Amino acid sequence: MNDENKELLSGIYKLSKTGIEAVETVLPKVEQGALKEELTEQYCDYCKAASDSEQALLQQGIVPKDIGVLQKAGMWGSIQMHTMNDVSSDHIAEIMITGTTKGIVDLTKHIGACPNADKEIVDYAQGFISKEQKHIDNLKVFLC
Repeated sequence: MNDENKELLSGIYKLSKTGIEAVETVLPKVEQGALKEELTEQYCDYCKAASDSEQALLQQGIVPKDIGVLQKAGMWGSIQMHTMNDVSSDHIAEIMITGTTKGIVDLTKHIGACPNADKEIVDYAQGFISKEQKHIDNLKVFLC
């Protein structure tokens, strides 16, 4: 596997794991309903992307690096702080839209930095971005 394929798959893996952590942190704050369903679907997409990218890396003998403890703690703390006084659907949707948008930007940068990555892997990354954009569009419904 060339370095750019590894870089792109590792980027997808890390973004997926970050998304998993974010949804796991925010989901208990959400009451039953459409927002919980949307976040659960987003969580499932992150789990599948993490698993797929991990398997692709492992098949090449590469052990993917998980997100760091400090990043996890920082994200957890940020979500706790931003939801301390407001756990409305509107506010949680805004938090998730912001994080998901950052993920799209990060992965788009990875794609741009990997012009020699295999088309199949670039297509997979672009598919991940498309799913993320779909989740943003679905979350916009909850904004007031």
